Amino acid sequence: MAPSKTGLNAEIRGLYQGPFDEFIASRNALAARLRKEKRADEAAEVKALPKPTPSAWAVNLLFGLQPEKMEALLGAGKRARTAQREAVSGRGAESLRETIRAARGLADELRWDAAHLLTERGRPPSRDLVERIAANLQALAFSPAAAEQVARGWLDRDLDPPGFEVLAGLQLAGAPVVDLAARRQEAKRQDEKKEDKKPPAPPPLKILKQPDREARQREEEARRKLEAAEQARKEREAERIRRRVVVAEEKADKARAEAQALHEEALEAENAAAEARQRAEEAERAAYRIREKADRAAERLARAEEAVRAAGEPEGGA
Repeated sequence: MAPSKTGLNAEIRGLYQGPFDEFIASRNALAARLRKEKRADEAAEVKALPKPTPSAWAVNLLFGLQPEKMEALLGAGKRARTAQREAVSGRGAESLRETIRAARGLADELRWDAAHLLTERGRPPSRDLVERIAANLQALAFSPAAAEQVARGWLDRDLDPPGFEVLAGLQLAGAPVVDLAARRQEAKRQDEKKEDKKPPAPPPLKILKQPDREARQREEEARRKLEAAEQARKEREAERIRRRVVVAEEKADKARAEAQALHEEALEAENAAAEARQRAEEAERAAYRIREKADRAAERLARAEEAVRAAGEPEGGA
């Protein structure tokens, strides 16, 4: 029986999660093995696989070493896209806000996990590389165009960030707006209450009076005043909600900036510690070499002193 395609996919996934500097050699070895197994088409497919970018490779490490967090991120992104469609129709705005917050929190946590993994492998990332990792994670979570990469569990290149229409839709649908469905239900209940309290209609007048122009004008003026008051109330409510959103976003931005600064400080400290360890190891190796030289010099000195003593002794003994 020929090996399954699933088995080859698993090998390719392991290839992209393997050591970065060994990718080309490992890929070529896998392609050569497939050719020996008479699997020419699959060998050609493997041979054509491109080496991943460093930021794509970092995400591949997360797929392999943080599978639960990655699954949680992808699940939160999928729920956010579903909740977005419901929120646009006036339902589930709060659910959308929760899923967006969850996905962004996981993406932020995972990008620093990736930075630590790169540092452990002797490849401390720059700030730009960490941000590129974050863009890949957001694309996997929110962009429908990344469905293929999500399904296979590895990247060979960096993904395009989620489009403006995707992020704008998520932001708009996730804003703290009034739930339209609940609003309609409440209005319907209020109308029913008014119907119950409405007094019975008076009997029709047998003699119709002439229209009172002044009364109609007063009624129209009162109606306009009521509409203006209602419009002003709506504008005040919208402004109050807008201010709350601005304050909440400012707090979130501040907290996000503080968290990023702390993460960056931690990363710099880890990099400094790694460099210090490397310098200590180099110093220890240098000391070892010096000790070896000193030992050899001592041995040569001992042999020279022995030769001097032997030269000073009379031949044939005392």
